[in-house]
Amino acid sequence: MRILQDQPDAAPNPEHSIGVVGDVLRERSSASKPALARGPYQLRFAESREDLEAAFRLRFLVFNLELNEGLESAYETGYDTDEFDKACDHLIVEHRPSRQVVGTYRLQTGRVAGSNLGYYSAREFDFSPYEPIRNSLVELGRASIHRDHRSFEVLTLLWRGIAVYATERKARYLIGCSSLTSQCLQEGSDMYTRLLEFLAEPQLRTVPRAHFSFPILAPTPHTSFARPPKLLRAYLSIGAKICGPPALDREFETIDLLTLLDLEQISLTARARFLGIMD
Repeated sequence: MRILQDQPDAAPNPEHSIGVVGDVLRERSSASKPALARGPYQLRFAESREDLEAAFRLRFLVFNLELNEGLESAYETGYDTDEFDKACDHLIVEHRPSRQVVGTYRLQTGRVAGSNLGYYSAREFDFSPYEPIRNSLVELGRASIHRDHRSFEVLTLLWRGIAVYATERKARYLIGCSSLTSQCLQEGSDMYTRLLEFLAEPQLRTVPRAHFSFPILAPTPHTSFARPPKLLRAYLSIGAKICGPPALDREFETIDLLTLLDLEQISLTARARFLGIMD
C-alpha cells in the first residue's frame, strides 16, 4: 500500500472528480432532509458537487492517509470513490462554524441495491440469507469522522440520521462491514473468538465468499485481550450482532465482520439515546 509522505493535506485533483460526482448527482435516490443539529454540528444529505467532493475527500483522508487502507486509485485523485457511490445516498455532518464536512456515511436500501449494482458487502459475503428481508434492509458503509471531530456528538448525529432514513423507508435492519485494519490471521481469529457471544440468530448468519475466506486459528493466551475496533464496539453496545466469520479484504488490507442491527430488538434506552427513536 502506497503512503503519501510529508503531504497529509495534498490537494485533490478536481479533474478526476467531475465525472464521478456528476454520476452521483444524476443517479442518487431521493433522500429525506433530516433537520438535525447538535452543538456546532449540522446533519444533512449531500446534495451538491461540493458536498459530495467533501465527503469523498474526508473518506480519503481517513481511510488512505490516516489508516493506510483504502483504494490505490484514491491516491491519484485525492478522493475515495467507487462504482457504488452513484446508487447511494450520502449522509454528512457539517461543522457549522467552519463549514467543513467532518462526518459521513454511505447508505442504500435493499430495494435500491436490487435495481443497481447490488450490495457492496456482497462482494465479500454470501447475501442469500438476507434476500427474505431485502425490503426492510439498509446497507451502511464508508463511515468516516475527521480525527479532530471524533466525538459522541458527531457519531450520535450520524446514527440519528441513519435512524430517520431507515424509519422513513420502513426498514427494520441495518447491515454493513465493520473493519479491523489488519491482515494478521491470528489477530482476526482472536477478535472473532471474543465476539462469538454476539453472533446473530442462525437464519441471519452467513460466510465469506471463497476469495475472501478467512481461516480461523486456534485461540492463544492473547485471545482474551483482543479488542474489536472502536466503531464495532459502539455498534455492539446498542445491540448489533455479527453475522459469522470474518472476511479477509486484501484490497483494503482489512479484516471485515458483517454486522447486523435489528432496530426492533435494541433497548428502549439505546433507541432514545443514540438513535433518537421514541416509542
